[in-house]
Amino acid sequence: MPRKVKQQPPEMDGEPGGKVDAGWLLGRLVDEATADIADLYDGEGKLKPVDEWPAVWRQGLVQGVEIEERFEGRGNAREQVGFVKKIRLSDRLKRLELIGKHIGVKAFEETVRVKGLEGLGERLARAAKRLAEEGE
Repeated sequence: MPRKVKQQPPEMDGEPGGKVDAGWLLGRLVDEATADIADLYDGEGKLKPVDEWPAVWRQGLVQGVEIEERFEGRGNAREQVGFVKKIRLSDRLKRLELIGKHIGVKAFEETVRVKGLEGLGERLARAAKRLAEEGE
């Protein structure tokens, strides 16, 4: 029987109902990008129950869990021999991309320097005057 895990709403700025802002978002993305999948397993390498997972994994990093029972034999001789547990993870590369695009990080921002703007206003005024004189 599957267990239902009650997810608590994320605390923002340290208080429930706090404001979601750029700093909170960046912190959340960093937590998700640096979460260790080993936290989902016990010391023997077995998958922990979902309610023992760290919140960061329960709140979006794991997209789904599929559990398949394995049996051997047929009929009355059929016996369960184990489980196959598959965890579908969300896209961590996308999180890194979002961190890079964050307004506080700006890892992908391009800097463009424009030269030759000195006296641009005067040149435009002269060009406009020349066009006006030619049109007369």
